[in-house]
Amino acid sequence: MSSQEMKPILQYGSLAAWPYWLAEALTSIGHPSVNVIPEETDVHDLNRRLPYHQAICNASTQRVAKLAKRAVFLATIPSRFSLVHYHGSHLLRGSQHHRLEGRYLAYRDVPMVVSFGGGDARIVEMARARNPYFYRPLDPNRDESIRRYLRSISRYIPFAATDSEMAEYVAPYFKEVFTFRQPVNLNRFQASPPNLDRPPVFLHVPTEPVVKGTEYILQAVQRLKDEGLDFEFRSMRRLTQAEFYREIDSCDVYVDELRCGSHGVTAVEAMAAGKPTITYIRPDLLDKYPADLPLVNANPDTIYDVMRRLICEPQMRGDLSLASRRYVEKHHAATVVAADMLDVYRRIGY
Repeated sequence: MSSQEMKPILQYGSLAAWPYWLAEALTSIGHPSVNVIPEETDVHDLNRRLPYHQAICNASTQRVAKLAKRAVFLATIPSRFSLVHYHGSHLLRGSQHHRLEGRYLAYRDVPMVVSFGGGDARIVEMARARNPYFYRPLDPNRDESIRRYLRSISRYIPFAATDSEMAEYVAPYFKEVFTFRQPVNLNRFQASPPNLDRPPVFLHVPTEPVVKGTEYILQAVQRLKDEGLDFEFRSMRRLTQAEFYREIDSCDVYVDELRCGSHGVTAVEAMAAGKPTITYIRPDLLDKYPADLPLVNANPDTIYDVMRRLICEPQMRGDLSLASRRYVEKHHAATVVAADMLDVYRRIGY
């Protein structure tokens, strides 16, 4: 069957634009795919202008009309798409997925797989038991709502594809959990050798300062400045994605987050740009990542020492720059992830 005759794969959701880049990469290797998002809004107070192919609703659509538009779109899925890959979003209520949405698509023999972005699947009780720096207090009611959501979606979606941390929370609910690594379009990042003869520029762009541990980063920066170390620190929010990429391009080290315990797509984008990237990976998760993972591990207790070393050892920055780009080329390039996901799709009925 030619690519023109294939029904496309639906990538549903936004999640830092990775569903869009996955769809683009799948299409480029001969398997048409489309990224559809629920509506033209971003999370919290952000306006990153993330790319997508289609939005079901715009920001001004009234609530009842939004529900109606989503229901109409759901009805068209079996005739339009060959498979649904959910990315942290569902057309109707996730905790009621089994009552209508999942049942309807399963009855129409539409294969389904789901990926998670973090807060949609992370069970606080488990996260706090494994991570002393986790940012949320215990919240039994929230945890039960997550479990209810996972029970609902797994009724008709037997497969999940997610990262090593999320796999711990969701594995009991699914028939099989596959590894999914965040895809990036390498063409958007032109990695160049760092200038090791100037004081380094550190960049921190937190979507959620509490989650990212921004206060601990700022404390470390002030301590380093008080000691007279020569470096520049930039912190900003509410950038568009294009503005963020320009800022990444001009920095020497990216400081991502210190409290979650696993990395997100921003860390991958920074590495794609050839930037040494600081983030916190839980020690018990390290062996679940590829052995060549070049992230600089730091938590609220060690961020000062880690930043100090990167300031004082320019060659370390140079080595990490090269290793970071190579790592993303090998494990996170959108075409690499697309090929991996095609294997998953074929195993689940594509």
